[in-house]
Amino acid sequence: MEDDNQIPTFSEFENPEPKRPGSLTFLCVFSFINAVLQFISNIFTFMSYNTMVALSEDEDYLEMMEKFGMDSEMSEAAFGNLLSVDRIYYLLTALLFVGSFVGVLYMWKMQKRGFHIYAIAQILIMIVAAMFTSVTGLNVVLTALFILAYYLLSKRYMKDVE
Repeated sequence: MEDDNQIPTFSEFENPEPKRPGSLTFLCVFSFINAVLQFISNIFTFMSYNTMVALSEDEDYLEMMEKFGMDSEMSEAAFGNLLSVDRIYYLLTALLFVGSFVGVLYMWKMQKRGFHIYAIAQILIMIVAAMFTSVTGLNVVLTALFILAYYLLSKRYMKDVE
């Protein structure tokens, strides 16, 4: 039976386990949530794209939607926004959010490589969005702020791992 009152060894004092700061935990939780929701949304849109195209052209469906209180202009606008973007955009974005998730997972474990993976994924998401859609200034600003915050935290708290 082990004694709970054992004296710690010298190596336990020499290499204490790094503790994740609250600010990094906060950012990681929001980034995890964002990556998962964005992945689900984009992969669902990619997989159901052809069905949405068919529904947007189906007069019976549009009439049914009017009965539920959505006028045809509203329905066409909802489909129009989703379908104005090429289907491949949704697949690329979903895959890049998987990369973003992996980067955040490494940062959660206090590994500096996570910052690089996350930053590259986020920059590629902005590039893909600029190629297929219009990128809003708010998206760019929020992405830049998160990358900057993670950069500052990575310099101070995260370590390089071989």
